[in-house]
Amino acid sequence: MTRPAVVLAGIVAGVLAAPFAFGQPARARVIVTVVDPSGAVIPDATVTLVGVDEATKAVVIAPVKTSDKGIATLENVAPGRYAIQAAFPGFELGLLKDVRVRSGDNKHVVVLPIQKMQSEVTVGRDAQNVSSDRRSTFGTALTREQIEALSDDPAEMQQQLQDMAGPNAILRVDSFEGSQLPPKSQIKAIHITRDAFAAENHSAGGLFIDIITQPGVGPVRGGGNIRLRDGSMSARSPLTTTKGPERMQNYQGFFGGSLLKQKSSFSLSVNGSTSFDTPNGFVYIPGVGPRSEPLAIRRPNDSMGVFGLIDYALTRDQTLRVNVQRSSFTSKNNGIGGNDDIERAYSTENASTFVRIQEAGPLGRRFFTNTRLQVGRTTSDSSSVVEAPTFRITDARTTGGAQVSGGRHATTFNLQSDLDYVRGIQSVRAGLNVDGGSYRSNDSSNYLGTYLFESPAAFELGRPTSYTRRIGDPNIAYRNVQAGLYVQDDIRVRKNLTLSPGLRYEVQTHLRDYNNVGPRFGMTWSPFKKGKTSLRASFGMFYDWLNANTYEQTLRVDGFRQRELNIANPPFPNPGNIGSITATNRYLLSGDLPMVRNTRVSAGIDQTFSPLVRISATYAHTQGSGLLRGENLNAPIDGLRPDPAFVNIVEVVADAASRQHTLNVNASVSLAPPAPPMTGPRWNWKRTSFNVNYSTGRVENNTDGAFSLPFSGTPGGEWGQIPGEIRRHRFNMGINSSVLKNLNANLNFNASTGTPYSITTGRDGNADLVYNDRPAGIGRNTQWTPGQWTVNGNFFYTLAIGKRTVQNPGGITGITIRDGVANVMTGGPAPPRYRIGIAANIQNLTNHTNYTGYTGTMTSPFFLQPQNVLNTRKVDISLNFSF
Repeated sequence: MTRPAVVLAGIVAGVLAAPFAFGQPARARVIVTVVDPSGAVIPDATVTLVGVDEATKAVVIAPVKTSDKGIATLENVAPGRYAIQAAFPGFELGLLKDVRVRSGDNKHVVVLPIQKMQSEVTVGRDAQNVSSDRRSTFGTALTREQIEALSDDPAEMQQQLQDMAGPNAILRVDSFEGSQLPPKSQIKAIHITRDAFAAENHSAGGLFIDIITQPGVGPVRGGGNIRLRDGSMSARSPLTTTKGPERMQNYQGFFGGSLLKQKSSFSLSVNGSTSFDTPNGFVYIPGVGPRSEPLAIRRPNDSMGVFGLIDYALTRDQTLRVNVQRSSFTSKNNGIGGNDDIERAYSTENASTFVRIQEAGPLGRRFFTNTRLQVGRTTSDSSSVVEAPTFRITDARTTGGAQVSGGRHATTFNLQSDLDYVRGIQSVRAGLNVDGGSYRSNDSSNYLGTYLFESPAAFELGRPTSYTRRIGDPNIAYRNVQAGLYVQDDIRVRKNLTLSPGLRYEVQTHLRDYNNVGPRFGMTWSPFKKGKTSLRASFGMFYDWLNANTYEQTLRVDGFRQRELNIANPPFPNPGNIGSITATNRYLLSGDLPMVRNTRVSAGIDQTFSPLVRISATYAHTQGSGLLRGENLNAPIDGLRPDPAFVNIVEVVADAASRQHTLNVNASVSLAPPAPPMTGPRWNWKRTSFNVNYSTGRVENNTDGAFSLPFSGTPGGEWGQIPGEIRRHRFNMGINSSVLKNLNANLNFNASTGTPYSITTGRDGNADLVYNDRPAGIGRNTQWTPGQWTVNGNFFYTLAIGKRTVQNPGGITGITIRDGVANVMTGGPAPPRYRIGIAANIQNLTNHTNYTGYTGTMTSPFFLQPQNVLNTRKVDISLNFSF
């Protein structure tokens, strides 16, 4: 057939087919996202499409349930006018009365108002389905009362959360690790996640504290608080006969609300503090003896912070969140107290600015994206009060100047992006995490020299054992980038069994190791029909980044840019002409340094006994390899150094190891279901809850850090338990009670066994100028400090003023999953127009003495004695108001 004939045949066929094509009406797809007033998606809501014009009224469309992303999709819909209706227990009916549906995709968002006077709803969901979901088990969500009971001071709040969660918990704010805590007024939820083994997690600990912030919702609201502490209510250290003055003043103001209805909202918080305390000295003065007394100097601190947050709905599905945080901190007379005299004081100034941007929402029918970017700028500078050499008597007394100057300036970024895909029995997540930055530092220390004396007697005789001093250029600049890529899948094999395979790959600049592939696998199983029991097992390989401070040390003190003099038995008080001295230390990284690898296996059970009682336990074993230690390439042989141009050449190598066994048990008990605050009868003893955390563990390794040299000569002789968060036994119990209406009382009891430390001779028996010599037959970290315990209390009373005028914002205020059923706390009755509260926060309520600062140096006059007391009683009084 000729080309013209082919064209003609095509035209004829098109003409003949046209009537049939136009006879088939175009079809539409309606995609509905269901959210609560705070913008949180609502899974399992029922979405119904009802025709409202003559062409669509006769069409019956079956209702559709929303997915776990809150999205319902109705296919093959005839174009026309419809009403879209969404329903979910505990919420008012959501209705879009007249929506024109056109051919193609039609996306809409339905907001469900909270039912008025509704305090609790039950969301029906298959019990086994919930109990086999790895994200729904092995975790604890703090109630609003528990959040209110937390301290307003960020440092104290962080310690309270660490005590509740257990040892080595990692703090994340809006998914960002290492972020500063936001003001309490901007915290929407706090969730403690245990046994987080999935590939999206970098750290091997498996324990996270996730803090979710929120801007204001509804009409503009605000408030503030003032917090005061005076030394007259603080306890005296039992190591001294008197106590010095102390004072703290903390203030905060905040407000927020909607900017554009259902489009944009904001919040802004400003806080600051000014305080001072008096350090206690604990020294041994040659010819006089021990002396313990408050120093005749104050230690002032001032801080200022601004925290802003704004949400903006880019489209009906995509939301943009921007967070800006600026803080500054100034501290004077640091570094004094304990063994350090007043002239050792120095000052620091720190400032940081962070901008965080988050964009999240569905992409099409089955995808959901969540991208976060953080850009930060941090600066720190230090200066000594007195510029003079240092004279140190080991674990007895240190005099002279602090010898610190300069600082560190960093511009950093963190990019995280997740893409979720849900289809059938699979929930896939792929993502990346990139951290990086540029760093510039002129940090200087020991630039005037330090004399070390092994005992007070040696000081009186004027016989130092060593003299060290850094000379040269301290300026360094470098860049660092570290990244992780991962993919994971939660496969619902059966309704009571989920398998979670995953894979993570990590890489970092300054390391030539590119073999950091970490497989992950987990199983969550609910063996019984009622869904009260969840069993979990997991395996994973995790990698640790090279610490920036380690890399900086090898750049700065490389033996050429900056030299560290190290002279044995120097002349005193004048070491001589240091310009002609070649006895210097040098630090360097091994050329084939790998990432530290941790292999972790775990098993756990999460048991619900009733809707108000839940217990979980997780056992984990972690084996670490490639831990860093120092190897002396220039150790003396028969008193002579192989390279006479240097003293110690310390190379960072990765042949140390660790082993860890931990058991973590958590129990939560409530005497009654949670209720919105300021509701119910005046007196109800059931408004009480308990949270208990117990952990036991044994953690051993054979290194004290990247530059530590093993006294025994090899890592094999350095095995010992290590100090830290994981103790042989650790117990925390929190009691939260609102027995009396409007009064929230929180008591927290902490107890733990002691920590290990090493016995050392205080002398340099092997002449390597490293003072870590131990007595014959004594291993590393074989001595233990006594155990510690303390009770802290927080008491908060609220007075309501004015009429209830607006509905309580924030959507769902709390969710607890019990027996496979989600108990959802909604907004409840509207709050009063004004609220005024007074609070008392008492640290170490019983003033129990917890000694610390034990020394294992045998030449010290304080050998095996404590030199400090941890957290004597302090009382803070605060006044809060909100509108």
